[in-house]
Amino acid sequence: MNEEVKNSVTRQGKSFLREAVILTVASFAVKIIGVVFKIPLTNILGESIGIFNAAYSIYAMLFMLSTSGLPVAVSKLVAASNERGRGREAKRIAMLATLVFGVIGLVFAVALFVFAPDIARLTGHADSAVAMRTIAPALFFICVCASVRGYFQGLRNMFPTAISQFIEAFFKLTVGMGAVMYAHSKGMSTAVQAACAISGVSVGTFFAMVYVLLCRRFSKKSRPNETDNESDSDKKLMKLIVLVALPVTLTAAALYFSQFLDTVIVVNCLVDSGESQSVADTLYSAYTGLSVPIYDLLPATLVFPIATSILPAISGARAVNKERRAAKLTEQAIRISGIIAVPCGAFLFVTGRHCISLLYGADKWSGSMSMADGSSLVPLDAATESLAILAFAVFFISIVSTCNSLLNAYSKPHLPFIAVLIGITVLTLSEIALLYSPLGIQGAPLSSVICYCIVMLIDIYFLRKRCGVRLKLAGMFARPVACGIISAAGTYGAYIGAKALWNMLVGTSTDTRAASLFILLISGIALVICYVASSLILRAIKEDEIRLLPMGNKLAKILLRLGWLKPEPVEE
Repeated sequence: MNEEVKNSVTRQGKSFLREAVILTVASFAVKIIGVVFKIPLTNILGESIGIFNAAYSIYAMLFMLSTSGLPVAVSKLVAASNERGRGREAKRIAMLATLVFGVIGLVFAVALFVFAPDIARLTGHADSAVAMRTIAPALFFICVCASVRGYFQGLRNMFPTAISQFIEAFFKLTVGMGAVMYAHSKGMSTAVQAACAISGVSVGTFFAMVYVLLCRRFSKKSRPNETDNESDSDKKLMKLIVLVALPVTLTAAALYFSQFLDTVIVVNCLVDSGESQSVADTLYSAYTGLSVPIYDLLPATLVFPIATSILPAISGARAVNKERRAAKLTEQAIRISGIIAVPCGAFLFVTGRHCISLLYGADKWSGSMSMADGSSLVPLDAATESLAILAFAVFFISIVSTCNSLLNAYSKPHLPFIAVLIGITVLTLSEIALLYSPLGIQGAPLSSVICYCIVMLIDIYFLRKRCGVRLKLAGMFARPVACGIISAAGTYGAYIGAKALWNMLVGTSTDTRAASLFILLISGIALVICYVASSLILRAIKEDEIRLLPMGNKLAKILLRLGWLKPEPVEE
């Protein structure tokens, strides 16, 4: 790689990493708001939280079907048109996507509103019909919002997406919580209370839609490059949108279907293996309600934004035949995803119990249950073990999310769908086999680890063979994984020390929220120190990756002078 290409890749890398950071900050804020919303909501609605969840799950399914592929398609096509200088074409793509998918969102919204009573009865929560009708308009708002977000992402401007996500979450919290508290104080029915709680989603998506539409109309920072007035026909552009969006939607639908299979397989297998219905339900609730949300939290917040931001970068590079730049950005995106995911997994493996205690509290899940084999089991312990197993999947799912986005950027959107179908098949078969084994409920998280490992290997194979990108897993991840093992050991030492210190100073249970926060802070600081130090000692981070960081050029020069960084060769 010559010096000019290297500098170009560094600039592009800084850009996509900066965009990823913007989305990361927004995702973190949205996740925190979500937790702040869900905990008091559960306390207010109590057992009636099922009414809220039933309505929200139907919305989530229709939302996924209508919008999962849309931002990806718009982002990819707008990035390619913008790189060619076809600003007029980029605007046409955004307008067509908004029009067509706005109609789809409207159809879904009307259908949910009209058939809400029938759908509610099918879910087993007939009282959720009012909540379903309350959230129905959000399907239209979010479809329009998603198309405009995709337009901005294609122009490498992540601020409208980030800010609109925050607006959506803010109104979900303030309006939803305010409405449900008012309804609760007036003694209204639980069905009305659930509808009031979910009203914040509709209000939030409405204001998010208004915000991004105003940004598209008045923002001067997001004008596409208009050096070429040519544009493909609307028919051809619409075909391209569908060809990209459909496979992505099918992939998301397959993943959603795998979650549905969990609800069918896990409890039934546990009951068939001899556990009582109540024990099976409690174990399933502990796994899906405690372990899985925390396992999703770190990759979704820290790694998934990389997948969103790298797509337009590589699509734009390939649109003007800059394949060497695209290949280098591809390797950087995968490497950075893995470098971030490794310490995340190590942290969850060591501190999972206190992550659960901090977010959800330990009291409700600390009662002992009698198992079929005569032993006793505490749901909190079962959830902790599940989270420790899922910690290994953090690395795999992080790489999968980035690889899926990369395959879309290389115009191979059908390949992630193939990989996911194979993964779901493996997940289903292994889950059934492992749940019947002595592992019991721990067979569910272990099957997820196996599934995502296989999907990752298939995605890497596709990038090598179908996209021509040279990737060597051992060379890319051997040293970061070694650093992860070292940092896990150091974090475990700090974890044990923090628990002992809490017992010595305070003397109360370490499962309280205050104790968990203290232990997590000490453990987190130790993790960062150990991971950074071991990465420098083992030279697990490359010069070009350091240069992507804020003030990265100065930092790279210092580390090179100290001999802690190996200089990257410059090819002629």
